[in-house]
Amino acid sequence: MDIRVGHGYDIHRLAEVADGGRNELVLGGVTLDCTLGAISHSDGDAVLHAVSDAILSAIGEPDIGTLFPNSDPSHKDRDSKDFLLEAVHRANTGGWVICNIDITVLCDEPKIGPYRDQICDSIHSLTASPVNIKGKTHEDTLRSGAIEVHVVALVQRGKQ
Repeated sequence: MDIRVGHGYDIHRLAEVADGGRNELVLGGVTLDCTLGAISHSDGDAVLHAVSDAILSAIGEPDIGTLFPNSDPSHKDRDSKDFLLEAVHRANTGGWVICNIDITVLCDEPKIGPYRDQICDSIHSLTASPVNIKGKTHEDTLRSGAIEVHVVALVQRGKQ
């Protein structure tokens, strides 16, 4: 049996929306209504970015920055589900099964707990694997004002 572990990581600065307006912050494919937005080239879904990279890492494929460079204007505001679906496709094509995905999100705002089940269901619907997510805060460290995500994915190659 061939079993591998991959690690994914992403970080985005968060910014207040001008004039106290609302913004759509996307995490794990779920749109959260809040006063913060991710500063990014694509839709800024740091959770799906890190999940995609964890899967790609586990199967020995290039990361999303290589596959979907932010220097390519066609990726501007792109839906991060596309990145994850490509990672899942590459895993499936290589004979890999995604056994589980474990996610840690570090941010002071928004709180992850109220969205936990929605995010897990969203990622499960794209990967067909068990998903766990937990939220932590930055505790007023130098990372305050950002969202930081660590992901570990376990994959196993099926019988060939």
